[in-house]
Amino acid sequence: MAVFDPSRAGEDLVRMAADFERQAGRFEQLRGRVAALAVTETSRDRRIGVTVDSNGVTTDITLAASTRGMDPAAITAEIMSCLHRALARLRTQVTEAVHEVVGDDPAGTAITDQYARRFPDVAAADTQTPNYIPPAYPPSQPVPPQPPASAAPWEMSVAPPRGRKPDRDQVVTPAEPDEDDEYYNRKTWLV
Repeated sequence: MAVFDPSRAGEDLVRMAADFERQAGRFEQLRGRVAALAVTETSRDRRIGVTVDSNGVTTDITLAASTRGMDPAAITAEIMSCLHRALARLRTQVTEAVHEVVGDDPAGTAITDQYARRFPDVAAADTQTPNYIPPAYPPSQPVPPQPPASAAPWEMSVAPPRGRKPDRDQVVTPAEPDEDDEYYNRKTWLV
């Protein structure tokens, strides 16, 4: 049993204050280090990229010119896959920063637990899936020409028309004229 020594109380308080100050400094260092984190993940073919900040907020989505004409569902799926991988990598980087800066401190553990709940690991199936993107145009239709890589957005060509509807030239008229038709047939607009 420790005996309270009033003569050492002042020294104990000074030591505790110094410990709190060191701990506050480490957490300030951790805050700055985590705030500076940004993670970018790209698709395997490097056509799509997603960047998230330290809060997990998407700050940038990059689409290469070669994504023009791709199926929007395939683009969306790849963006979401990149986003999930970026968030999982962010969680890993925050966990590493916490362990390096503050160690096994309970407050540090609370931070890593919060990131683990918000940003779970990417499922193994998601990282193992081949990067297959179906063609945007059926093989029977020609693929529109791709603009050169140096083309400005306003110089890019528009996709060719898909073709005419089969009944476009067919004129449909009522079988019998109604009274409005007879009235306007007797009038002239050249007055």
